[in-house]
Amino acid sequence: MTKTAFIRQFIAQAGSSITSVRFVKADGTVRSLQFNPKDTQEVKGTGAPSKKPNIIRCRDFTIARRNGQGAWRSFDCERVISIKTKGCSLVF
Repeated sequence: MTKTAFIRQFIAQAGSSITSVRFVKADGTVRSLQFNPKDTQEVKGTGAPSKKPNIIRCRDFTIARRNGQGAWRSFDCERVISIKTKGCSLVF
């Protein structure tokens, strides 16, 4: 199983539980975000699905709570350092 498939399966099993992820951004900095995998709010942008299967789009729970808008983010599964949900953690 690929890292991307494993992370997608882990997120799917989270249901609507808050999931935390740490990853390396394209510029090399480390970022953390929290999201609800079942968030059904509209994804902003082009509305076109990503053509890269390793990219996950989500709404950053912390930014959404603080600002209400502009909280959509994405991360590359191949750059994930750790992910946690329901008391289970994976570290890569």
